[in-house]
Amino acid sequence: MNKYKNVFSPITIKGVEFKNRIQTAPMVPCMATPEGWITKEVIEFYRPFAKGGAAIVTVGDSAVNWEHAMDHEGQLNLGDDNVKMGLDDLASEIQRYGAVISIELNHGGRFANSMNLASKGLKPISSTPKPAEIDEFFSKLQGKTPAEVEEMSIPLINKTIQDYADAAGRCKDSGFKMVMIHGAHGMLPSQFLSPYVNKRVDRYGGSFENRARFCIELLDAVRRRVGENFIIEYRISADEMVEGGMKVDEVIQFVKMIKDKIDILHVSVGMLPNPFTIQYMIQPLYVPYMINVHFAEEIKKAVGQDLYVTTVGSVMTLENAEEILSRGLVDFVAMARPFVSDPEFMRKAAHGREEDIRPCVRCNTCCGRSAFFKKTRCAVNPINGRETEYLGGRIPKADIKKKVVIIGGGPAGMQAALTAVERGHDVTLYEKESRLGGTLNHATDLEFKKDLRNYLDWVVAQTLKCGAAIKLNTEATADIIKHDNPDALILAVGATPFIPNVPGINKSHVHWAGDIDCGRVEVGQKVLVVGGGLTGAESALALAMKGKEVTLLEMQGPKALLNGAALINRFSLQSLLMKHNVKVVTNTKLEEITEKGVKTINSKFQWKEFEADTVTLALGMRPRKDKIEELRHLIPETDVHIIGDGQQIGNVYSAVHTGFDTAVEI
Repeated sequence: MNKYKNVFSPITIKGVEFKNRIQTAPMVPCMATPEGWITKEVIEFYRPFAKGGAAIVTVGDSAVNWEHAMDHEGQLNLGDDNVKMGLDDLASEIQRYGAVISIELNHGGRFANSMNLASKGLKPISSTPKPAEIDEFFSKLQGKTPAEVEEMSIPLINKTIQDYADAAGRCKDSGFKMVMIHGAHGMLPSQFLSPYVNKRVDRYGGSFENRARFCIELLDAVRRRVGENFIIEYRISADEMVEGGMKVDEVIQFVKMIKDKIDILHVSVGMLPNPFTIQYMIQPLYVPYMINVHFAEEIKKAVGQDLYVTTVGSVMTLENAEEILSRGLVDFVAMARPFVSDPEFMRKAAHGREEDIRPCVRCNTCCGRSAFFKKTRCAVNPINGRETEYLGGRIPKADIKKKVVIIGGGPAGMQAALTAVERGHDVTLYEKESRLGGTLNHATDLEFKKDLRNYLDWVVAQTLKCGAAIKLNTEATADIIKHDNPDALILAVGATPFIPNVPGINKSHVHWAGDIDCGRVEVGQKVLVVGGGLTGAESALALAMKGKEVTLLEMQGPKALLNGAALINRFSLQSLLMKHNVKVVTNTKLEEITEKGVKTINSKFQWKEFEADTVTLALGMRPRKDKIEELRHLIPETDVHIIGDGQQIGNVYSAVHTGFDTAVEI
């Protein structure tokens, strides 16, 4: 325990004891009913975080009314008394583990779900009729007009403030001891506070005091409804990361205005309506850990010890949290994705089992799905979002113990082995190489792939000690399988790089991206990367970061760029490619490789040559169909399963989930 003495230091606020300093940051699981009511899925999604040791479990992004506030499907509706029955159940289930339950009260304002509003004959509302930049971005791609935003009238402002108070009251009535007001990330309160959005000329706009008025009246209304013996946490962006937006000095001025009205300040950055700031709010693997901690520390220094402060943003381990808390400049640390990838990570760390913690890879699959109104899932934790199927995170034992043979030790094969062993089967895994990992061994070489390397190290270690028989340096053959005579055969044979048949493809300066990423081959100063998907874009970025002059060539249009990346990561990678001067050329096909570069033709049938010292190929992978055909008929075909890239070219998510979904049914 001494290793994490600051993390596990209890603190009491207004008579409420917090057993440690870890809060689950708000998440968006998209699991409520269409009416916004609590479901069993919602309860079971949050339960593991409380059971795993969090002091505060924060239910994310819940709408204060069902008219204008809703910003995604599957959201909770705090604007109706009917929600209280489910809230009461949720509070009871979370608090039984000694956790304090909180909930994020939100109104999307101009970021609200415009399609949903249009179906009701309504428009998004805000302080000012300024469309969300992300709406403008996607409307431009689709050739559409962004949704109009309606400026809020004074009566509507008053009603909305009351909606916040009523929503907080419903939470208190349901057993909650605290709520979080979402004033960060470009949500409605910040749309009044921020000069970037607020262009009003009445008493809610113009001067700093006028812009702060909505937030102050909102907090006063909430306090009147919940009383003094109730904890109010306010979430704020210390820097909106846009020109003309709120910066930390002005935020400190605002915090000094509200500090007597709140109990905890939750410090984040950025604004969701602007897609290129999202990377600082929900950091992808390209962004350093703990990038926003300094903002929370700066605000804490400025406002003094009479306000509790929470920091958030890629605090990925309990060691990270301990390091932050040990400086004594913040009071709580909020973490989200580490709980998603391994809800038991706090307990494992407390018991000295850090090596058993399944690490988050910051691929942002979990967050990215909500943008498309899909329920949450995790790339590396196949149970996340499916907790009602596997209560308590437990995999049921099989009725009959079977002999399971797995061919291939990549991410799909390893996950299949872990799950099949947990089911109680006798498992043998064959891997033709000298180590486990498959394509992950190539995908983790780049400097900014630390998170994926952590996962690779974890899954290899877990597979080696899970109890399966691991046969390295062994190419599976028909004779081996006939000898083993398995009850179930899982083919996780992976894929090989696609190399196009174009003139010059065998020249000495042409290399597969995987060989370049790992440093196996020398690279010239001018590099042309062929293939603008995720692999090609990451290779291009890594080379540009080393000072190379890089051109990224994509045969399809701009929509195909960075294909394979989650939405948040896509915006981040796009920003980084621009920052490092990577030249992106779309709708252009490779036709020939010459000694001096390449010849191409574009969608307008125009030929163009590009100079390059090195040509990098990142044109995707092809399943090892020949190997699959060699092995798939050796036992009854109903008991042969094809997973991972052998089934369909994918990513870590598809590999892990096909491995799990197959093995859990054997």
